[in-house]
Amino acid sequence: MLIIFSFGNTVRLVLEKSKGMELFNQRTYLFSFIMVLFFGLLGLRLVQVQLIKHEKFTKLAKDQSYGKYYLNGKRGKILDSTGRELAYDVDVYKVIIDPKRFYKLKEKDEIVKALKKIQPFTVKNFKIKLKENFYRNKRYIKIMNKIDEVKKSKIDKILSKYKIKANEVYFEHSTQRKYFSYHELAPIVGFMGAYSGEERRKLGAYGIERYYDKYLKRNKIEKNGYYTNFRNLLLPSDKKNNDFIEKDGNNVQLTIDYYIQYILDDEMQKQFKKVTPKSAVGIIMEPNTGKILAMSSYPREKNIAYLNNRAIRSQYEMGSIFKPVIMAAAYEEGVINDNTRLDNPDGYIMRYGHKIRDSDSHGVGQISPQTVMRVSSNVGMSLISEKLNPPTFEKYLKNFNLYERTGIDTFGELAPRQLPYKRWDGMKKYTMSYGQGIAITPLQMIGALATTVNGGIYYEPYLVESIKTSGGVTIRKNVPNPKRRVISEKTSKKIREMLKETVEKGTGRNGGILGYSIGGKTGTAQLSGHGGYLKHEYMSSFMGIFPSENPKYIMLIMFEKPHAESYWKKFGAWVAAPVFKDTLERILKYKGITPENVDILEGKNYKNVLSENLDIDFLPDFKGNGVRSALMIANKYKIEIVIDGKGQVVEQYPKPGTKIESIKKIKIKLR
Repeated sequence: MLIIFSFGNTVRLVLEKSKGMELFNQRTYLFSFIMVLFFGLLGLRLVQVQLIKHEKFTKLAKDQSYGKYYLNGKRGKILDSTGRELAYDVDVYKVIIDPKRFYKLKEKDEIVKALKKIQPFTVKNFKIKLKENFYRNKRYIKIMNKIDEVKKSKIDKILSKYKIKANEVYFEHSTQRKYFSYHELAPIVGFMGAYSGEERRKLGAYGIERYYDKYLKRNKIEKNGYYTNFRNLLLPSDKKNNDFIEKDGNNVQLTIDYYIQYILDDEMQKQFKKVTPKSAVGIIMEPNTGKILAMSSYPREKNIAYLNNRAIRSQYEMGSIFKPVIMAAAYEEGVINDNTRLDNPDGYIMRYGHKIRDSDSHGVGQISPQTVMRVSSNVGMSLISEKLNPPTFEKYLKNFNLYERTGIDTFGELAPRQLPYKRWDGMKKYTMSYGQGIAITPLQMIGALATTVNGGIYYEPYLVESIKTSGGVTIRKNVPNPKRRVISEKTSKKIREMLKETVEKGTGRNGGILGYSIGGKTGTAQLSGHGGYLKHEYMSSFMGIFPSENPKYIMLIMFEKPHAESYWKKFGAWVAAPVFKDTLERILKYKGITPENVDILEGKNYKNVLSENLDIDFLPDFKGNGVRSALMIANKYKIEIVIDGKGQVVEQYPKPGTKIESIKKIKIKLR
């Protein structure tokens, strides 16, 4: 009232004063006075708002226009050693219709028809649902799910054509996990599992996805900013907040080489279909670092919930591929040397009421350690094991890491369950010497075998090379981890020489490649069942190294319970060794590794021969050469063979000297 009275009185005084002025001057004087008065009052109001009641109005303005928003990143990528993306997130969208706005559009039927050409709606009876939701004042109908960028672009063109700008149709953004060549990589890469309400995201459920989940997971960044009315548009601001946080997850780069992985998996799959085993495992590793280059496991279930990486999740009795481990221990302890001779006059020995025998007569007589390895003599290994007392024997099993997990950086490795030596029965040490009576994972086996050939150092196997931020900054780098020296370089060299001789002259011939220096060992372990070992049911395996003098690759191939017409066709030499050979041949081509002696290959096509003297015209005397030669000859010349009994050859038909070309069947009697 006071302000109104003062204002009215002031106007009256101004009018009285202006009576003597001309009309134009009166108006100008009055207008100027009113303007001065107006801005004076405005100034007083500004003082009140900005100074006297500053805090009140600042809070009110902030509440109306200032708010939080969130930025969701993508899960980190999983890459192979060459940088190929094996697992990655892609942008996907839901297409949403606001019934309250969309129903009022004149062209709504045309728009719906155009949208359905891109992808069918997820909503049945859409027109009815649209009308119902309009009258119920509903604002949300999801019509499409998981739309990629290509389809989103097509939808954007439709919306632009019909000038849809008021959120009648809009998108909700999310991401979806994609995998490259998942069939070959599933047991390694793994998969995403259940949604975590606490973390508001899906969690890694298997393999690398689970083990490195905390590195791969995306970040949800909370940010603050000023908006226009109704929070429709974020206004630019110079103030940065949380800009230092990476919103995308970290990228995990594996030691796996995708091409080597593909080659191994392809060859494993071919043989798996051919011999229809219960299971199969293949591993390729760098013996001097512990890097896993490839890892294959069969069978594969279509339902990923049943995914099983048998390389780390299954335990087997390994059979004769175990022999290099015990041979190395015996050489290292000095209980045998190159001059040692082991007495095996009958092809078998009796220990604790059990007969330990060889599959043929190649190990009969006085044999050297080299011969034991070359012909894979169980008797010879048993005689060697007698020279190692139980505590020493167990010490080497532990040093070769057969009593604990390898510690590989992936989810689900099975823990070994070995008995301490004080609980061993009399036969335990004998059977373990040739790979029976001790169950380990394939990864444990290849880790131990790598130690025997790499100079004697046990390296911890690993799958991840490095972890980098989305910006390329390395935050973790895995390096070879030499955990311990197990044997000397001298002993390791001796094992490499033995393995080379085994491929060139012994049981591992089927793993050889002409022109290349390769070492290897076959394995054929009887499978155990209720009440004892099963007749003619085997774990057939082969381990090979290349090059034999300084191995760059070590490979383990295993087939559990393969099927074949003849029981000897189930042996590791016939089931696993060819897979090693075919896989290595393809890797050599991929890496451009040429033979050490290329002259022998020029202008000619060679097949891998089984023996240096198998190009024969007449059937030899198998009493002197043994049943293994008979098997190899029958295989090469496609002759049916029947073997009766066990032990040494006592009879054969046809007789020695018969022309090979006239023979259709060979009969061998063993005793």
